[in-house]
Amino acid sequence: MDSRNSQIRYPTVNIDEYIRQHYGSRFLYMYPNVKKFSYRLESVQLDFQFFKICRSKDIIPSFLRFKTANSDLSSSRVYKDCQRKLLNVEINVKHKKLNELKKMYELSVNQLRELSSPDFFEHLYELSVSKCSGLIDKKRTTLNKKLLSLSPVNSSSHNYNSKFVTNLSSRVLSNEELICLANGLDYSLPAKSINFINVASNVEIFFHRITDVYQHQKKSMNEHKEYEAISESDVRVLNTKELTLANDLSSLTKSFLKRANRGQIQKNKFDFQQQSYRKLLQKLKEDTPIIITRPNKGRGVVLMDKQDYVNKIQSILNDSSKFSSLSEDPTLARENSLKSLLRKLHDQGQTTDQFYYLARPTGSNPGRLYGFSKVHKQPVSLRPVLSSIGTFNYGLGKALTQMLSDLIDNKNMIKDLSSFVKDLHALDDPLSTFKIVSFDVVNLYTNIPVDATINIILKELYEDRPVPPIIERNDLKELLTFAIKKSHFLFDGKIYDQIDGVSMGSPLAPLLAQIFFQEFEKKNLSLFENLGILYWKRYVDDTFVLLNPKFSTEKVCAELSKLHPSVKFTSQEEDAVTHKLPFLNVLIQQQEGIGFQTRIYRKPTFTGLMTKWNSFVPKFINIILSLLWYTLLFKYVHRIKHSMQSFNLFEKYQRGMVILLILSIQLLNGN
Repeated sequence: MDSRNSQIRYPTVNIDEYIRQHYGSRFLYMYPNVKKFSYRLESVQLDFQFFKICRSKDIIPSFLRFKTANSDLSSSRVYKDCQRKLLNVEINVKHKKLNELKKMYELSVNQLRELSSPDFFEHLYELSVSKCSGLIDKKRTTLNKKLLSLSPVNSSSHNYNSKFVTNLSSRVLSNEELICLANGLDYSLPAKSINFINVASNVEIFFHRITDVYQHQKKSMNEHKEYEAISESDVRVLNTKELTLANDLSSLTKSFLKRANRGQIQKNKFDFQQQSYRKLLQKLKEDTPIIITRPNKGRGVVLMDKQDYVNKIQSILNDSSKFSSLSEDPTLARENSLKSLLRKLHDQGQTTDQFYYLARPTGSNPGRLYGFSKVHKQPVSLRPVLSSIGTFNYGLGKALTQMLSDLIDNKNMIKDLSSFVKDLHALDDPLSTFKIVSFDVVNLYTNIPVDATINIILKELYEDRPVPPIIERNDLKELLTFAIKKSHFLFDGKIYDQIDGVSMGSPLAPLLAQIFFQEFEKKNLSLFENLGILYWKRYVDDTFVLLNPKFSTEKVCAELSKLHPSVKFTSQEEDAVTHKLPFLNVLIQQQEGIGFQTRIYRKPTFTGLMTKWNSFVPKFINIILSLLWYTLLFKYVHRIKHSMQSFNLFEKYQRGMVILLILSIQLLNGN
């Protein structure tokens, strides 16, 4: 029932007299109990949250500061431990009291609901909430002030890791700003307000994406635009599972919106720290001469002067062999041209419905170019990344990726680290006498020769295979040209075209890199043996090699770089004393007569930054991600535990897993 109508029908003042006249003394006795238990429940909940925050921040409330005969004992470790134990006891007492009040409150509410009509009960419920809210807000403010007064200055500075934030700008960051930024770019603050329409639309989009409803709807709308009609056979009927999912999502959305409307999301949260973060981030946002971005490797935050950032990107775009500046936006013209080609191929039966509706663009935008800072190298440069989502050829790139994925030969590829380590330990012992070397291709994506790669694809499909695809060769070449060679983007208010190479961010980029380098390996595999290479395994642009010790690594690297004008290698050789070499996330050591030993390796760029527990995301997601991380770590350690350090890490994992499970159960139970 609408609250305004209930106020017209039922009084908001002298409600006790109204209850006595219409519902009797028993009802009049029960209504104050609901208000009483409602306030007590909220009040104890605030106390409970207050004590938990004190424990998490190692803050001792003033009522736990007791006197001792010897005043020097107040600074001792035993005194602090005693205070912490007392705080834990108080938390347990409050939690027990909270559960009792929940039961009493629910009982009184249910009794009140049974004795009154639904609309009058709703009216009384809103009255009790409004009368208690002022007192609860006052207590929350008081506890916030207590927490601020008890917190030592910069108490969170011990959580700040200097590896998390790299300041390359001219702005001098305060300690508070550094602590705030050290939470990472994935740290989320609660929204000031909730847009109910956006919530509902996002849930609908989610439902469309995880079912085929989206593709069917896209197909129907395209037909409607082309033929201005939709037949009854095109109407989509949900199956049983989809109906169940739709109902579940609808119930969850309604429940969320109802709670949000009553202000329950952040009702019992102490947000003084988040308010401070919000103000700090707002000040950083208003400082327009700086820009905040990510490091190229590892997780963290990088601040740069905006002009320096723009100059570094412009220096990349000034390469006329890779990029050209355009005088006007070609998005609409290219979208219409691609639509015409796709419609022709679809009408001729050369493409499937799935390919057509996935590749067909609508409402396209130019790509967006940005850069990640290579802070691990000096001088600091940027790695350009193109956000191609929403571009006219993004769907075409995804469709072609699905179509061409079977061109990849996994013979010399590293599928994942665990399989690589398994293969490494299966090698014969005599191979452990060879040098361990890794070769890295310099800027592989941007140096891929596009025309040569397109010809490789066409040759494989139409000359080397006994049965060519249904689509004509020239038509596929034109589609590949649209997907690869016509990628324009926006940067600093100007439109650019990438005329060679493949940009990071394109859905076709990884596949094209694999196809090109796979052909490079096929052509030169016989030359590898002449260069002393006995074992060659590649993961994208990183290659692990066993090299005959009679050959010089530098000379082999130079010879490999001569094999193709677009491919340049750098090399890293095993340590001459320890015979160790880091490759990807594994540290490999070869021992003559024993074989290869492996252990976990963290690159210097690894910061250890993870999403903070108090980030504004559902707690069960943090729990699930933590459990998933530990599960992956277990599998990872189990596969590579061939040294004492790995065994020690495995034991730590087991202890950590038990602790994590206990904490997860307590959190899910509300402790």
